[in-house]
Amino acid sequence: MWWAGSVRPVSGRGLRPRRCRSGGAPSSQVDWSFEPGDWAVIDYTNPDVTPYSTIQYKDGSEGQITNSRWASDNEKVKRVGTVSQDLDGMVLDPSVTVTYDDGATLYNMIETSLCVRHGDSGGPMFTGTTALGVNSGGNYADQPCGSTDAQPDRVSFHHPVQDVLNKQDLKVY
Repeated sequence: MWWAGSVRPVSGRGLRPRRCRSGGAPSSQVDWSFEPGDWAVIDYTNPDVTPYSTIQYKDGSEGQITNSRWASDNEKVKRVGTVSQDLDGMVLDPSVTVTYDDGATLYNMIETSLCVRHGDSGGPMFTGTTALGVNSGGNYADQPCGSTDAQPDRVSFHHPVQDVLNKQDLKVY
């Protein structure tokens, strides 16, 4: 079983995986990228963990993910956050370069109109049953998201999940 998510360096502690919904401890980090991208793949070998492709919403309900692809310009998307609420938005640009406040520059990221908070990193960005991206960050991430889906001053950036799957010869099942 594999898990893909966002990984950011943590001072003095190396890399750490973000929230894992499946339970169980990861056995090994297979690969990762931070600058030029923001993703990690972890191999789970715990026999007590049953793999399945779902997204868990804040209210505890689940949605099925059956495939993946590259994001399209102006496409309607959803995001699930560990810290903030689940939101709807749209793809503003499917391939941008972003430089974060800490100086990290990431390439070919998906820019969306979705609000994110610190702690939402690694969460899925999708449309319907199709995985599109893994959340990396956004502007105003230290401020709460509003109660509406669209906030004109907020943007977020996601690493394309198709890029990770292609590089690691993986697929959504």
